[in-house]
Amino acid sequence: MNILCKKFRHTLKFPLLLILLVFIIFEWLEYSFIPLLYWSKISTDYSSQSDVKLLIVGDPQLLGYRYSAPGLLGMICCWDADRYVRKTFVLAYNYVNPDIVIFLGDNLDEGEIASEEEFLSYFHRFRSVFREVDFNKALIVPGDNDIGGEGEPPQPFFEKRFNKYFRDDVFTRYKFLEFVRINYITHSNRYHLAPNVSESMFRIVLSHIPLTPSYSSFISSVIPYVKPHIILSAHDHKSQHIVAERKSGIIIRTPHMTDVTSCSFNISDSNIHEIVAPTCSYRMGTFKMGYGALKISKNGEVFYNVLWLPSRFRQLIIYLFVLILISIYVLIYLSKCCLRQNNAGNYFQLYNQNRFFNPSSV
Repeated sequence: MNILCKKFRHTLKFPLLLILLVFIIFEWLEYSFIPLLYWSKISTDYSSQSDVKLLIVGDPQLLGYRYSAPGLLGMICCWDADRYVRKTFVLAYNYVNPDIVIFLGDNLDEGEIASEEEFLSYFHRFRSVFREVDFNKALIVPGDNDIGGEGEPPQPFFEKRFNKYFRDDVFTRYKFLEFVRINYITHSNRYHLAPNVSESMFRIVLSHIPLTPSYSSFISSVIPYVKPHIILSAHDHKSQHIVAERKSGIIIRTPHMTDVTSCSFNISDSNIHEIVAPTCSYRMGTFKMGYGALKISKNGEVFYNVLWLPSRFRQLIIYLFVLILISIYVLIYLSKCCLRQNNAGNYFQLYNQNRFFNPSSV
């Protein structure tokens, strides 16, 4: 029996080494080499000090506890989703070294249904996941999962609660850029607090829901008043670049329908360029996740790149496949051992019986 146990422990070395190897590859090496594996084709230089660099975070949607799986499984799912966003954000932040980080809404997944205690817990998790950010400089837009508005009209209480924790500044100026927050969810007219755009400044509108594809009476009044050069939005969990008329907001063309990786343009012309950022969470039902990196020069030159991320679903599927292979391997080995042990037992039993009944053996 001891010999069998030793053989079994020796046999387990291979599957254990395989698990360790897969874990090192997908939990350390792949993330360590993300800039080389996924961002190496980006030609934009983010080391310039004269340009303004923006890191765009779309739909992180940190999971809540009500819609997650119950018990330990739900805790593991929340932990793994937070960990993925945390690890990838650090890499993107260090790669871009942004002047401002912009969060384009759906920062939480259950913000609109959370109790006060739950919301405070989610807020602390949010600050922990994005701990590199100086939130005095960050610009944060509410999404429908933060304040409601997707299934039914948002309640004013939820918007006030969000603004209490995340700030509610409508207008912000940084160097040669002006930022205006637009809340298309509530159709708020607080954008009137923004002054007229200066000729020496470029205006960027921040909205959770894309504005130019969602043309409406609200947008037809917002665009002529705010007169943006760029619109940054998210919500759709995909990457897009849309060009529209600056006076009306009506779409002229969409150079790339989806999965835009990079684009460049000059915002001193008469057009609006809306950039729709992808989600950075693998739990949003899409296989492509990323962060947006935007560099704007004083002469109006804009360079935008999506920092695509490794697929967590692919990693988890490989983990599952390896575990199934190892389970089959162990079961086959154990069945062979049991068969050998039974055959050995039958042999000795037969030998003893023959010896007992055969007089010549005495």
